[in-house]
Amino acid sequence: MAKVLGLKQLLQKKYKFLEDLPEAITRSFGALVDNFIMIVWGPSGNGKSNFLMQLLKVLCAYGRVLYVGLEEGFEATMQKNVLRHLSETEHTGKIVFANHEMNYEMLIKVLSRPKSPRFVVIDSLQYWGIDYNKYKALKEQFHKKTFIFISHSKGKMPDGKTADKIKYDAGIKVRVEGYVAFVVSRYGGNTPYVIWEEGARKYWGKKYRSVIKGMDKTPAPKRKIESLDQATE
Repeated sequence: MAKVLGLKQLLQKKYKFLEDLPEAITRSFGALVDNFIMIVWGPSGNGKSNFLMQLLKVLCAYGRVLYVGLEEGFEATMQKNVLRHLSETEHTGKIVFANHEMNYEMLIKVLSRPKSPRFVVIDSLQYWGIDYNKYKALKEQFHKKTFIFISHSKGKMPDGKTADKIKYDAGIKVRVEGYVAFVVSRYGGNTPYVIWEEGARKYWGKKYRSVIKGMDKTPAPKRKIESLDQATE
């Protein structure tokens, strides 16, 4: 039977939030509840992986993270990105990694265990190959978990029917371009998040200031993007 709340019951309902988040996070994503759904998409080489690691570094303070790297797995590129953002001494035990062997059925088993990870990253949605019904079942069964889905892009939209449907359902939608994350969040914030300032300035040029203020979302002139890897080598 469907649960129905009266107005008074709804207004008295208590919600759990991630407290004491850094200002840079709340400015872009708002006051985050502890069980949100996020989808992130954008072309390769524009900062998705670095954005994700910056976010996970924050979330590690609130609970364990499971990163399902279906594309990179345990490759050297994944190790390099992790080393850039996470500390072995500070984050050991707070984040664990899985590769392509972590399919949908296996994830269900892992999350059903006591003290399973609180935050789950799927990278990428296309490699996982689930449909929207499986997404809904996952969300409903583990409604106290946070799920972050990384998606390929097609133009300025997520690629594929499932990714597109998740985009409309997710509480936080993040499109990454030119080292800036453009955020649409139901929880407030909604200021573009700068992933790498130097790279973003080079990419957006004279449009940079208006872009990071959320005043200009038109495409930047086409430029060759210098990767963060190249810049820090």
